Amino acid sequence: MSDSKKYKVSLIIPCRNEGLKIKQTADLLLRTEAGSRDEIEIIVVNDGSEDRCCSFLEWKVPPYRKLRLLTTEGIGAARARNLGAGRAKGDILVFCDGHISVQKGWLDTLLEAFSHQEVDAVSPGVGPYDPARTAGYGQTWDEKLEIRWLKRPSDIEPVPLAPGACLAIKKDVFQHVGGFDRGFNSWGYEDVELSLKLWLFGYKVFVNPYVRIGHYFRKTPPYSVDGVEFVYNRLRMAVSHFKEARIAKLINFNKDKVDISVLFTKLLFSDTIGQRKDYLVRRKHDDDWFFSTFNIPF
Repeated sequence: MSDSKKYKVSLIIPCRNEGLKIKQTADLLLRTEAGSRDEIEIIVVNDGSEDRCCSFLEWKVPPYRKLRLLTTEGIGAARARNLGAGRAKGDILVFCDGHISVQKGWLDTLLEAFSHQEVDAVSPGVGPYDPARTAGYGQTWDEKLEIRWLKRPSDIEPVPLAPGACLAIKKDVFQHVGGFDRGFNSWGYEDVELSLKLWLFGYKVFVNPYVRIGHYFRKTPPYSVDGVEFVYNRLRMAVSHFKEARIAKLINFNKDKVDISVLFTKLLFSDTIGQRKDYLVRRKHDDDWFFSTFNIPF
């Protein structure tokens, strides 16, 4: 029995102004095991799209009756994912971008990783649509806390960060850590913050090299995001999880990009400090453990 039959699985697809890509993604999913079995549900969260990209789902005609459409008014990437998760019935949540390509058997192969007891979350290899081009297999940070893709491992193995393009996670684990950060601005850092939080709370994140999905790498984000909002999410992640020396280091890297004092004022008037206190009590590992375990020089 494959793991996608053993579990009730919910695919959650947040999207915003995807054009034809969301329909192409839906069509591909429906042609695989994701669309052919009753124990798999597909939820599309249309987060304030202005291009009518999800109109094909509104009439509930075959073959799209299997897809559930939730419509919001631009609540942001993290909250849109959380909304889909909150409506999901599955034991396993699979978050997918609305602009991916998959092949038959992809989901069964991805979820086979959960046969390993230590796996709490897992991502596939992610690369461009062209299968001949190089894919990345999980991510890490460099000395400036910038994202770096990892090379293909020989087997299923732990990775510090799982990309949000496709991520499968046990629902009870997702709920225990509080899901994606609800205090983030529209877009940015929601996937890496979740991976970091999982590790600090004692869970484990893996990559499965036996499956690769294609991903359309957009030149501009789906949300109107200025530098201030992006850095705000980065600092909120740091204040929520890092020790003071690392927070100071990150501030130093960003002080010439934005007015840090404005961002910290916003952080102080948010729930960030309360969230930090809660996380420091609940977590199993500190950030020193995380950066040391994965040899991240930050």
